[in-house]
Amino acid sequence: MTVHDIYKKYPTQESCLEYLEYLRWKDEPACPNCGSLNMTPYKNGLRWHCNDENKSVSVLKDTIFEGTRMPLQKWFYAIHLMLSAKKGLSGMQLSRNLDVSWNTAWYTSMKIRCAMQDQSYILEGIIQSDSTYVGGKPRKPNVQVKGSTNKRGKGTSKEQIIGFVGQKHNGKVVVKHVKKDEETLELLNLLKKNIKTDNSILITDEGREYTKAFDEIIQRYMVKHKKEFSNNGINTNTIESFWAIIKRGITGQYHHLSKKYLPFYISEFAYRYNNRHNINMFNDTLINAVENESDFIYMKPKPNINNELSV
Repeated sequence: MTVHDIYKKYPTQESCLEYLEYLRWKDEPACPNCGSLNMTPYKNGLRWHCNDENKSVSVLKDTIFEGTRMPLQKWFYAIHLMLSAKKGLSGMQLSRNLDVSWNTAWYTSMKIRCAMQDQSYILEGIIQSDSTYVGGKPRKPNVQVKGSTNKRGKGTSKEQIIGFVGQKHNGKVVVKHVKKDEETLELLNLLKKNIKTDNSILITDEGREYTKAFDEIIQRYMVKHKKEFSNNGINTNTIESFWAIIKRGITGQYHHLSKKYLPFYISEFAYRYNNRHNINMFNDTLINAVENESDFIYMKPKPNINNELSV
């Protein structure tokens, strides 16, 4: 799906609504409130009348588009831009592309990220696991304190992300934002939920979070980075490459983002990675947009600027 295709296939608000109605209802329009099939379309084609409740309803009810004043064609364009940007798209850039305010662009992008939440993949085969840290780089103090060090990684207040990725060409990734003192438990939970342990081999580094409990669940090979980065093709390069995409996205596009919304941004990167070979990614995202309702829709649109991360 290209920009030209969007404007050609969905030239009007009515055509956009008609397509969303097809994706959500197929040939059986149902009331979003009561589920009744006793529906009558309005002549203007924008809304429906529920004859059982005697109310006017829209296909946008309980979707990321609910209550929007922005034309759906701009929504479709915004979705295309976010899916096409491998390293993300900033709110300022999106506001320029859509010719809307920054607040509108940011809120639009966050709603779209609600349609990009997908951690349902089951991995098997050769699986790589690793963790990374995002946040401000440690600064040297103005006054050097005796015995203090300029720590990095686990020694800082950075936020930790854990994940697993299939090593094969079209391998999928599952990731999660966790507290640093809970990484072992969260890794085990993610392992049990998203990996077929009987048919898989887990490749990790020598991180302390990979305890003996992992060896009791799945066959594991540990790459000792102090001695080698790869041993006959056995490495953690794939998952580390994915971390690089996230960090370059935060550095080059977002610059600053709130800890509160970090999981949404992580899911956005994972969603694009998992659908990198999916030629129907735009259409699938629209299906998620009209089928999945998120609590984020009811959050205040402005992020907490006093609780930011930067890389």
